[in-house]
Amino acid sequence: MTRWSLDPVGGWLLIVAVALALAPLLALGPDRNKASRGRRLTLVALRALTLLLLLAAMLRPAIETTVKRKLPGTLAILVDRSRSMQVEDAAAGASRWDSVRQSLAGVKDQLAELAETWDVRTYTFAEQVETAPLTAEGLQLPEKPEGAQSAIGSALADVLDQESQQRLVAVLLLSDGAQRAFAPRDQPPQTVAGRMAAAGVPLYTFAYGQPSLGDQADLRLSDLLVSDAVFVDTPVPVEAVVTASGYANQTFDVQLLWENARGEMIPAATTKIEVRPKRRRIPVELTHVPTEPGEYKVTLQVESPDGELVTKNNSQSTFVTVLKGGVNILYLVGSDRIGGGPGIEPRFIKSALAASPDFNVEYELTNYRNPELDYRARLRDEHYDVFLLGNVDVTALSTRSWREMADQVNQGAGLAMLGGFHSFGPGGFRNSPLDDLMPFEIGPAERQSFDEAPRQDMHVPGPLRMIPVERGGAVHPILRLPGEDTMDVWRKLPELDGANRFDRLRLKEQTALVVAESSDARRWPLLVLSGWGDGRVASLAIDSTWHWQLGGAGEVQRRFWRQLILWLAKKDETEGLRVWVKLDQRRFQPGSRVDFTLGASDEQEQPVEGAAFTVQVTKPDGTTEEVRPIRRGDAWGGSFAAAIDSGDYRIEVAAADPAGAPLGDAAARFAVIDQDIELDQPAAEPTLLASLANVTADAGGAGLAPEELPALIESLKAQSQEFEEETVNRITLWDTWTMFAVFVGALSTEWFLRKRWGLV
Repeated sequence: MTRWSLDPVGGWLLIVAVALALAPLLALGPDRNKASRGRRLTLVALRALTLLLLLAAMLRPAIETTVKRKLPGTLAILVDRSRSMQVEDAAAGASRWDSVRQSLAGVKDQLAELAETWDVRTYTFAEQVETAPLTAEGLQLPEKPEGAQSAIGSALADVLDQESQQRLVAVLLLSDGAQRAFAPRDQPPQTVAGRMAAAGVPLYTFAYGQPSLGDQADLRLSDLLVSDAVFVDTPVPVEAVVTASGYANQTFDVQLLWENARGEMIPAATTKIEVRPKRRRIPVELTHVPTEPGEYKVTLQVESPDGELVTKNNSQSTFVTVLKGGVNILYLVGSDRIGGGPGIEPRFIKSALAASPDFNVEYELTNYRNPELDYRARLRDEHYDVFLLGNVDVTALSTRSWREMADQVNQGAGLAMLGGFHSFGPGGFRNSPLDDLMPFEIGPAERQSFDEAPRQDMHVPGPLRMIPVERGGAVHPILRLPGEDTMDVWRKLPELDGANRFDRLRLKEQTALVVAESSDARRWPLLVLSGWGDGRVASLAIDSTWHWQLGGAGEVQRRFWRQLILWLAKKDETEGLRVWVKLDQRRFQPGSRVDFTLGASDEQEQPVEGAAFTVQVTKPDGTTEEVRPIRRGDAWGGSFAAAIDSGDYRIEVAAADPAGAPLGDAAARFAVIDQDIELDQPAAEPTLLASLANVTADAGGAGLAPEELPALIESLKAQSQEFEEETVNRITLWDTWTMFAVFVGALSTEWFLRKRWGLV
């Protein structure tokens, strides 16, 4: 269809106004005495032509031709080719894959007829989407589905993107409905179904397989649990859960394998589990005692019975770092009354100590309901490095237990008595086995009974601040903080609630060393150190360092308690320069991003300024990949995004100083799980498919049974849905060279004739 169109500049009113304004120009001709009538008519005609061309240009005339072209609709068929389609739970014992092929073979002729008027696009999917040819023999599918993942959401998104320029009429999805995918192919299918609903594209789903597989024979080991940092000569428990399906009244072996120095996996412990009819989940725990420091691979595995279909889920592995410098701590906490609770401070101290992986803390509350406990055997057997006594009255343990503790301090253990209403003299420690260990003399009248109010003469009221004592311009290592403004940091810490009163006149001059005091004019001693035999003793008058944590100085609180413990355990001697790399976890799913931190610390555990790092990751196949480290505050970090293949990976870090001299190196390993997610738990999920189709219900989508596929194809054929595309070709006449040439020609001719005839 062809038609004329006008698009006047400024609208019709402007055109009329311009025409009226220019009309008088036609009456302005040359003097009749100077030009003949013929010449005047010629000039008027040329001027009229010029004005008409001007008005025509302002009208912007065009010729529009509309052409309609029929476009066929596009039908996309998406078939699941993942390994779970091998499961034989369809009718007559057929596999899901065979059922899909049978369904498509039954509509072969219908699809061929539909393809005459529709654009039929066929795909298969697993990890990725692949095109499946549709020929006269039907849809060409592989003989066996071998896909390792079922990325339903990503597959639907890929099809939508590929067909974004087409008139997508409908999408048919044939699958078992279970999304089993790793990042980055784990896009939620519900999100893509929402896109289809917004675009008006119906989704028809066809579910294959049963949602429950009954008693399919399988042993699966899961929930592996082991600390990633343990200590030499310390029992390491390794826990997991064995889930047994299809087995009853049978016994199986569970074995713990521990890597040796040569990289060989050596059996370290074995136990037997018995599967009973009503006991399908069986927790297991095996223990190993490492004897050498280092990083070791640990594997827990359950034997694979004959005929088991899936065997990759019979074992799990991780990595453990064995440390040589662990500190065993016994933290005894008392209460202010018989049968009472521990108070606030112990919870924050435990949290601060838990931040150090090389601290092994045994916490115990003594509320005096059972006084005079005998701890002698425990103290001898456990070999504690440090004793922490928080508000513990002397009646908590027997005299022989206190004597055993004092003997162990004499032999090299550390002891710290912390502030509280029943610590030091008020706790009755005068003339006890710990009396001689204290750095000050305990008075004869300091005892505090449980039924009495706290004695004011035994305590310093708060609020107060603890300030380090400087000697030679330096503070004691227990109170040392990063940077050069240690004293300023201590002066700005939140105030504390009060403290036990230590009289300077009673300090034992030969052994007592005051390293911290109150910030007021009295300068009450708050942290006093001393030695006893081969051991070290600390008397800490305060019991409210939790204010530091709540006041935003949690790092100071954690550092203080760590450095106090290290001093008591005689581990404050630094190990010198150290290069390190740390992983938040050691087990990853395929395709996961692996984040890690790294750094170099000097003798004061401060970052080495200007250090440069090179990071290399060795993959399971032996190839390596460089990773660029990124500065993150005082430390460095990195990310490795190519952990695709299952197996063991190794991160190696080398550090150099600003001059290029090597500082050292470090390494850490992690594992990408070798897991057959398709057959590990292969039950179908038809409800997911139905819910996806229901999202597009307004567009006509529906969840259907495989038997309804022929009827759906027939209904699509009956629609014969075609789309018309209108193309408008527009030819403008006012901006052509011809129009311009005529306009200029008329104007120029009029001027030329006027000049020639002597009218200008």
